[in-house]
This record gives sequence, C-alpha cells and structure tokens, in this order.
Amino acid sequence: MPVITASTRRIALVSSILAGLASPAWAQFANVNPVAVSPPPAPFTSIPSQTPGPGSITVRLNARVNVYFYTGADSGRNTTVTPSGSNGQSNTKLAGYGMGSYARLYPGFDGVAGNGLKYGAALEIRQDQASPPGGGINGSVSASNRSRGALYFRREMAYVGADNYGFVRYGATDQPTALFATGLFENVSDNGWNGDVLNFFTSNTQLTWPFPDVGALYTTEKVVYLSPRWQGFDFGVSFEPNTGTVNGGPGNCPYNYTSSTGLTGPLNQGNGTGCDAASATSSGDITRRRNTVDGALRYRGAFGPVGVVVTAGGMLSGSVADNATPARQPYNGLSVFDSGMQLTYGGLAVGGHITTGESNGQFNLQQKGQINSFAWLVGGSYAIGPIVFGGSYYNFSSAGSKTFSSAPTVGNRREQGVYIGGTYSFAPGMNVFLTYLYGTRSQGGIDLLSGAASSATSRVVTHNNVQAQGFGIGTQFRW
Repeated sequence: MPVITASTRRIALVSSILAGLASPAWAQFANVNPVAVSPPPAPFTSIPSQTPGPGSITVRLNARVNVYFYTGADSGRNTTVTPSGSNGQSNTKLAGYGMGSYARLYPGFDGVAGNGLKYGAALEIRQDQASPPGGGINGSVSASNRSRGALYFRREMAYVGADNYGFVRYGATDQPTALFATGLFENVSDNGWNGDVLNFFTSNTQLTWPFPDVGALYTTEKVVYLSPRWQGFDFGVSFEPNTGTVNGGPGNCPYNYTSSTGLTGPLNQGNGTGCDAASATSSGDITRRRNTVDGALRYRGAFGPVGVVVTAGGMLSGSVADNATPARQPYNGLSVFDSGMQLTYGGLAVGGHITTGESNGQFNLQQKGQINSFAWLVGGSYAIGPIVFGGSYYNFSSAGSKTFSSAPTVGNRREQGVYIGGTYSFAPGMNVFLTYLYGTRSQGGIDLLSGAASSATSRVVTHNNVQAQGFGIGTQFRW
C-alpha cells in the first residue's frame, strides 16, 4: 500500500505566479529555460503539490475565494427594449455598481509507484450562482435545478505516465490547444474578457471569448496525450467522441415522451431534449460536433536574454448526420487553426494569438453558407517585484446570428475588446487586482439586446451596435 507522506497533512500556500512548479496532474508546465508563459487554464489559479517520492502519494485541497466591487455601464442597463422570450423584463433600469463573490475547490492527489510510474487525479468543484431577481429568469450554470450554494463538478480527470514517455489524461479535462495556449495574457488581474468582471454587464453586451480555453471545450469527456519535452519541443493530441460532459452517462441518451408521464430520461444542458452520442438524427442535434481531434505543437527556448514560446495547432470534428425529410441546411464540422507566440525579456512579455476557421461563436458548428470566424489578439505584461500589470486588445469576426436564410439586411458579427489590469501580491495567498474592460459588438439587421432579426419585409435598425465598459477591483485568496 502507498505510504501517506507528511506532506499529506500540510496545505501549501500558493504563490501568485504560476510559471513555477510542475506536475503531470495539470500537464508539464515547467520551463527549463527562463521563459515566462501565460498561466495554464487547468486550473489557472492552483499550483499542484510537488511530485512525491516512489511508493507515496501527496494529497491536495487547493481553493480560491474571490470578492469583487464593480462599476460601469453598458447598452442594456437602461433600456426600453422588450427582450425576446416570455420571461423578458422590459423598461428596467439597472444600478451602475455592485458586488460579486464566488469560491472554487481543487482537490486531487499525485502518486509515484515503486517502478517510477506517475499517476493521480484532479477535480474542479464550482459554486452554482444564487437565484436571480425576478423568480429565476437566468439559467443555471450547472445546467441543473437551481439551489443556492449548490456545488457541481466542472472538471474531473485522471492521469498516468512517466517523464520520459509522456502522460495520458482522461476525463472531463482541457484539450492541448487550451493547455498550450500562448499569448493570451491571462496572467494579469482576473483574465480580462475571459474573467469575472464582465459578469457585471448585461448578458447581451458581454463579448464572446473566441479562444480555446473555454468551457465549451474543456468540460467534455476526452483522452489526451502530452509528450515529453525534447530540444525545446513538446506536443499534445486529444480525442473527444462526443459532447458528453461530467457524469453524463451513456451519451446523455435516450429520452422518451409519453402523454401520461411527459418527458423522461436524461436531458442535455439547458434542460432540453438531446443526445450527446447521436451520429444521425432528425432532431436539432445536427448542430452538435462529434469525433473531435485536437492537437498542438509547442516550442519553448531562450536566445540569450530573450525567451520564446510558439504554439501551433487546431481541431477537426465531424457533425451529426441529418435524417430529417426533407433534409435541412447542413452544418460543417469544426476545422480550426490556432496559434500563439510570446516573447519575454526580463519582466516584459509581448505577443499575440490567432484562432480562425470553420466555427461560430464559442466553437459552435458553422452552418453551410456562413463565413469562417477569425479572432486575433495582441497584448503585453510587465512584472516587477510583487506587481504584474498589462493588457490586451482582441478582435473577433464571425457569422453570429446570420444564416443562409437570413434577410439580405442581416450582416455578420464583429466584436472587439480592450483589457487593462494589474495584480499586486500583497502577501502569500493574497492578491489584490484592478481591471478595466471596454468592448463593442455590432451586427447589421439584428437587435443585439432583444434578439429581433430583420425579415424579408422589415428591417431591424435598433441596437445594431452595443457597448460595455467597467472597472473592477477585488481580492483573491488562494491556498
């Protein structure tokens, strides 16, 4: 039996910079060369314990607690528009300030067998949001019945491998394009437009984060291989059979409907009928990806005082075949190219990221006839002592809600966002941060607040352009 070491009984304080300790539980993030990279997103706020000795395990219970103060404005905070759907609230003015908080848990363990084999498991446990005003207009983050303070699993993953052969991770976990993501500059403040301050804005003014470190990709079940590092290079590849998530059962299927009992059986996210494992269907599941392959190649090196990180990869998928009669407009599988680069000199880091290809929104399938999406980001950061500050700008073009059957006056969507922030490591385990966000969304022929779209006989000219800007100041406690 493995021996529980003394480190099992110790909780290590977590520092504010994540380019340090490495463990195969989260992938091999250590830099032999002095190259600074963006923090890993799995999870980006928790450093695993040091690898234990042979025949022993080390148990971890990392956590974080964030508390924010917000202020700002957006196009949806004081409007007379009537939102689409039966649950919309019109003529509602919202305050320009507020507070927010949440907690997350990261339990796991790392072990080493007597023959040197390394293994372990890790979980991410999140807190569901409280019931909103108005009797529950918003959906539940966990896609289950809302309960104030309820917890749910966001990631659950096991791994096994060795330093000289690489590691296999399997479960609901991050794919290589997210694990190797470079040049996104999420090491400043609360990660900008992929952080938490944007939750202050009304939902239809929040920008889409179009890069691969998003829940639409990392929450699904998959198997991932991460190679050893050789001459500065390493790579990863993953396979995701369908879009089933944690504890999803056999593809979230089947479901049944009878006049006496109504709908029975599993439901997909959003409490609608659906089947993650479908390969062909006459239902709406033709918009679902399947058999997704993701891969990324990374180089990390140093040329004198300059550190270099370059990544290139992408993802390919199939789609669910259409069994309906007559056949509907088909959807393309994902075909996405993803690349990033970052240069460092001392505490200065600059770089950027590109994600482009056949997808729409956050890696939804693209309907035939829609344009390819294209997202690019440039940014930089500077670290001096306990302070890190910087920012980024990104631009995202996509089809949005324009389809092959849309009215000619409906255009494609464009989103752009600016992010400036800073973090001060006040003490071990305690960070103070400041964030500023400014973003715009535009799409001709669509009311971006209500969802109303132009038709062949009428053109929608209201709220074709929306914007949001805000400040956030907060603290983060981590252990």
